[in-house]
Amino acid sequence: MLRLNPLRLAFTATLFAGSLSAQAQTSAPLYPKLSKTLDSLAAVDQRPMQQMMQGPQPDSVMKRLVAEQPLNFARHQPILEAIVKKYGYPGFRQVGEKSSNNFWLLVQHADAYPLFQRQVLKLMLVEVQRKNASPRNYAYLTDRIAENSGQLQEYGTQVKYEGPGIGKAAPRSLRDPKNVNKRRAAIGMETLEDYLKTSDALHEQMNVAKPKNF
Repeated sequence: MLRLNPLRLAFTATLFAGSLSAQAQTSAPLYPKLSKTLDSLAAVDQRPMQQMMQGPQPDSVMKRLVAEQPLNFARHQPILEAIVKKYGYPGFRQVGEKSSNNFWLLVQHADAYPLFQRQVLKLMLVEVQRKNASPRNYAYLTDRIAENSGQLQEYGTQVKYEGPGIGKAAPRSLRDPKNVNKRRAAIGMETLEDYLKTSDALHEQMNVAKPKNF
């Protein structure tokens, strides 16, 4: 059975990041059509991971699902670039909290386009400061970019699995580990230890066969 790292794939984003945002949506979004577009793109983005999360799959199925993801990402990229060019960063007020989180999710998976990710991160910081985007999501994208560019993570969100069996989650890299929980707390994240426990539970769900119901 393929041993996968769910935190390098799509499911992580919706579970950990989108649930805690800087402000609740209290009014209708400025661009409802854009909201629908982002939600539709995110649904396609998440579909392979949702199938993986149903439990262990034959290797042939897992390989197909894994291969499907970058194809989806590539198809979405020109749409995302056009959105940024026209609207800037689509924050809570522009598209609503859910759709704004979905936009971030799609950018999080644009690893093949690092300059675009950096562009969005810069725009996102301004919106976080305006409480128009999630600081938690900002942390995930910060770590994603750092990891992909060979730098140390700030928050430890990108993990690897080490040890016997399916392994246990550990940050792929981490700057100043002693103070990581202070940095995480400052943006409303749980401790790194609790985050890794949740990561382990997800990894086990994907890789360990479930008992049959009798």
